[in-house]
Amino acid sequence: MKHIILAGSAALAISACSATNQLSELSDFTKMTGSEIQTLLPGNSLRGTDNTGIYVIYYSSASTMEIDYTTSSRNRRDTGTWRVSGDRYCRQWEELGKGEERCVTLFRRGNTIHWVRNNEVTDRSVLENGNPAGL
Repeated sequence: MKHIILAGSAALAISACSATNQLSELSDFTKMTGSEIQTLLPGNSLRGTDNTGIYVIYYSSASTMEIDYTTSSRNRRDTGTWRVSGDRYCRQWEELGKGEERCVTLFRRGNTIHWVRNNEVTDRSVLENGNPAGL
């Protein structure tokens, strides 16, 4: 029984260290507020990466967006909606992500924005003025 408890404690410690190490990259970032998100995104773009590809998202209004998403196997375009819930950014694509809404916390340093969900950095993006990708 002692070994099981020690093994479980070790697994939790490793998991906590992994999350802490990943979030340590945010030490000089500032958590964005809902009003900052609502002011910053409309009319601008985010160019970034996630664990499977690269993307450009253009926020055409205070609630709509378009994406050009490229993985190693294909290029996709999609449209969707976004909103702010408290200080969290929530988005829902027509097709990508199975059409399910996903909410994250955004952290900013200058024009660099990192997305955090479940204590993990999921996306790393850069703010671009306007719609340079022509979406």
